[in-house]
Order: sequence, then structure tokens, then C-alpha cells
Amino acid sequence: MKVKRYIANNTQEAMLKIKTELGVNAVILHSRKIKRSGIIGFFKKPLIEMVAAIEENNEQNRKRINTQSERKNINKQGETDKIDELQYQVGNIQNMLNNFIHNIDEKKEPKKPALFEKYYSQLLENNIEKNIVDKIMNIAKKQMSFSNENEEAINKAIKIIIREYLGASQFVREKDDGQKRIVFVGPTGVGKTTTIAKLAARLAIGEKKSVALITADTYRIAAVEQLRTYSEILDIPIKVIYEPEEIEDAIEGYKDKDIILVDTAGRNHRSLEQLDEIKKLMNYIENPDVFLVISATTGYKDIRSIIDSYQFIEDYSLLFTKLDEANGFGNILNTKILTGKNLSYLTTGQSVPDDIEIANPEKIANIIVGKYYE
Repeated sequence: MKVKRYIANNTQEAMLKIKTELGVNAVILHSRKIKRSGIIGFFKKPLIEMVAAIEENNEQNRKRINTQSERKNINKQGETDKIDELQYQVGNIQNMLNNFIHNIDEKKEPKKPALFEKYYSQLLENNIEKNIVDKIMNIAKKQMSFSNENEEAINKAIKIIIREYLGASQFVREKDDGQKRIVFVGPTGVGKTTTIAKLAARLAIGEKKSVALITADTYRIAAVEQLRTYSEILDIPIKVIYEPEEIEDAIEGYKDKDIILVDTAGRNHRSLEQLDEIKKLMNYIENPDVFLVISATTGYKDIRSIIDSYQFIEDYSLLFTKLDEANGFGNILNTKILTGKNLSYLTTGQSVPDDIEIANPEKIANIIVGKYYE
């Protein structure tokens, strides 16, 4: 313990000396008044004597604490400076990385010419799948520059590309080896029965063929009656069958005809049991031509599902109905590319026999791309 004696004129002065030298933790051990020395001392105020003490360890601790506090403040300021510097460096690295990525993107995806974007959007608006649009436009881009002065050539080039993708149409032709048997399959609601009536009228009246009708669509009485009405108007014989095996006799009864058109029941393409009935029916038909009837109003996702359901048919042609109700002809191209099968006929309304025509790839391409105007 450190003990020290202080003399001052008054208490306040003594306390100030103690705090200054020993600190605020000093302890007052003794305090008293003392007379000044000499004769003059009798006439003046006495002095104050104070004895104060402090633990040496406390003093050292106080100094150590003060020193540590100063060091902490210095270290804290240093750490703050380091953090600020680190954040600055991270910010610079991030800016450099962003600039690098931006430069890569600009090199990777240069801005497309306005004319390219125009036709790209037009194909998408016609419900052509994006991956197919990419193929068409990439081919066109390799063939020519998409500048405004080349628009007429660009328009023609895109039409030619689409036409080549669509390929040739597989419509009804007279067989060299005799009678044609055409089976129509497809989901419910696509207008299959009406389409058969249109084609029967086209073949009988327009092409002077001898035609007969067979219907296995006995699930819908209205469908049978509808086809029977058309057969009477066109003077074409019709046979209704109720079991798949009955079709053999029906075909035998029409062996003198050039063409037999077979109507099957519209089926839920997700029902395996219902599709099995079509499989059985086709097993009794020798060398049939098959037309898969699809509505052009059907979404592409559902078209994919329909195609998957009829995979048991190895060879068929595509027949699209309700073109007058569809928002664009894109699904014709989508389905052609998806299946690789030939197009056959298109129907464009309810009128029998007028609203049916052979699928013309050039006409379809012209409708999709649109006419070029100078």
C-alpha cells in the first residue's frame, strides 16, 4: 500500500492534490488541522493535514486498464479501417465481375436486327414452338443479311424453309393394287364424322370414285344418323358394325368399290381400354391407310399427348380440322415436325363438301409468314 501525507491551506486543496497524485480510488486515512509555525502562525488560519493511501495493485490496474482501453480504441479504429478497405476491394471486384459478364453477354448475344425480331415474333404469334422458330430463323440468318433492303428475299426464304419442313401431302390416290381402305382415328370433338362426309363427297362427286362408308361409331347415335344422312344425299352405301370382327364381312360386301372410308368412335386418348378397341378393329383391316384427325384449335401440349396415345399405329397421315376456328396455323408445323408424318387434308368450315382441301405446304407457309408489302 502506498501512504502519503499532504498539507494544504484548506480541505478542497488537499483533496485536489490527493486525486491528482493518487487518483480517485485513494482512501483518506487521517485528517487534522495544524498550526502554522512561528509567532505569525497564531494570527493566521491553521493548515489542513491529510494522510491518504492507495493499493499499489489498484494503481497499476488503473494504469493497465487505461492503457488497454487506449489500445482497444486504436485496434478498433484499425479494424474499422481494414473493414472499410475490404469492402472497397470487394466492391471493385464485384464491379469488375459485372462488367466482365456484361461483356461476355454482349459478345454471346448480340442485338438482333429489327427485321429479325419482326419475323421471329410473327412466327411465335402463329403458335409455332420456340425451339422450331429458333431453327427456322437461324437457317434464314445464315442464308442472308437481315437488312431492310432484303426484306422481300427474307420473307420468301422463311416461307421456303417452312414449306420444306412441311413436306409433301399424302392425300387419297387410287392404288395400283386395288381398293383403298381408309380408317379415320382421333379424339372426341375433332369433327371426324363431318370430315369423312366431306371427303366422301369430294371423292364421289369431284373425282368420280365409287365410295362406301363403314362406321364403328355406335357409341353416339347422332354420329351414325349424321353419316347415314350424308350417305343418302350422296347416294353412297353405308354399313354399321357393332363388333370389330364384323368389319371383315362389311369390307367383303364392298369389294367392288374403289374406296372404303371407315369411321371409328372418337376416343379419350388417355383411356387405354378405349384405344384397345381401335387396335382390334384395325387388326381386321388388311393394309389400311390411316388418317389421324386433330383439331387445329388443340393446344400443343394436348397434341403431344394425342400423338403418344396413337403410337401403336406405325404409319398414318395427319388431317387437321377447324382451321377457321384456330388462332394461327403453327400447330400444323409443330405436329409435322414432332411426328415426321405427312399432311393430308385440312378442313376450314362446316360446309359439305366445300370446306375440305388438300394440305398445301406453300399456302400454309404463306399464311404463317404473311405477304410481303413494299
